[in-house]
Amino acid sequence: MPWLVDGSNVLGAIGADRVAVEPKRDLARLVAAFARLRRTKLTCYFDGPEPPDFGRHLGNATIVFSGARTADELIVERMRGGAAGIVVTSDRALAARIAGRRVKVIDSAQFVRELRELERDPTVTPAEDWIAYFSDPKNRKKF
Repeated sequence: MPWLVDGSNVLGAIGADRVAVEPKRDLARLVAAFARLRRTKLTCYFDGPEPPDFGRHLGNATIVFSGARTADELIVERMRGGAAGIVVTSDRALAARIAGRRVKVIDSAQFVRELRELERDPTVTPAEDWIAYFSDPKNRKKF
């Protein structure tokens, strides 16, 4: 079952700047590691335009910027048509818009706890995460 992450909402749960690019890059790497370890597909949505040189494909994780629309709109659109999935958000309005569908909603704070556990897991190999990160040519320009 694919995961859809309200990235801006998760950044708020972490206490990170929702506008700055680096916290988004950090979250992108974390969700990519999460997707790899869980052997699942994950899409992380951020509000606003895509920053320059921001990789969109990190292994099993895809990063989407909403442009002129909101990330919430893109998540609701993706869940139309009866698609099943897990949505990570603390946004009650978003949760209400997708209620009644084959969707499980996970609170952003709970997801952040899972990500922090992932960071402490000694079996997680950062090398695999970096390979996934640099698999997108846009990420290679940053360093």
